[in-house]
Amino acid sequence: MSEINGKRGVLARAFDILGCFTGGEPERSVADICAVTDLPPATVHRMLATLSEHGAIERTGRGRYRLGPRLWRLGHGVPDIRLLRDCARPALVDLHASTRLPVALATREGDRLHIIDKIAGRGTVRVWEQLGSPVLDEHPAGLVLLAWGNDPDRRPASRPLRGEEQFAWRQTLAQVRQIGFAHSPTGAQHTSPLVWAAAPVFAEDQTVSTCVMIGGRRGQHPPISLGRQARATARDISAGLRAGLEEPALGRTHA
Repeated sequence: MSEINGKRGVLARAFDILGCFTGGEPERSVADICAVTDLPPATVHRMLATLSEHGAIERTGRGRYRLGPRLWRLGHGVPDIRLLRDCARPALVDLHASTRLPVALATREGDRLHIIDKIAGRGTVRVWEQLGSPVLDEHPAGLVLLAWGNDPDRRPASRPLRGEEQFAWRQTLAQVRQIGFAHSPTGAQHTSPLVWAAAPVFAEDQTVSTCVMIGGRRGQHPPISLGRQARATARDISAGLRAGLEEPALGRTHA
């Protein structure tokens, strides 16, 4: 029994280390990994060596580490992920081609937003750097994932919501579900130069674990219009997933 428990402990530590690379930091030093995982340096060095041997981790020229190609191949071999990728990528490319705006497919990782695929021109690299991994309730894409999530009444927050706050939160998510997308606030008090909109992608069983998101410039790209475009693309992807096809439905106008 102790041997089994030890193996479980090793696997848990390995996944803790791999999890360090899934946020906005594609490369990590040993010190970074120790700080995130609370593991001692000797353990991290030993496990990185083992993970590198099996292609799950690779060392860069700067003495840092990043995820290895074997994980990418394994992940893309999962049937559901492969079908999602095959349905989503052409639709995202079409949306980007018609708008010239940054578009992405996003999911949740804990209480934070995680980008799993993105299409953008060379001039929009900083857009993704600025986005990072926001808390779900701080971004329209996160609101979409929460609105169709398993526990929509729970809001990621540092403190419990009071009665009036909880009611307002439920109203916000109900509105997102009613119109089929979420978008950045449009009030004059909001001065962020970027606006975002997002819409849910429905799996064959009607659950939502991913969403389409699109970004634009405030004053130049109305968030509601972006939301409608995201919703049309998300519907195309959802139709492809329901049909089990490699490509989404063709001929839909993104408007």
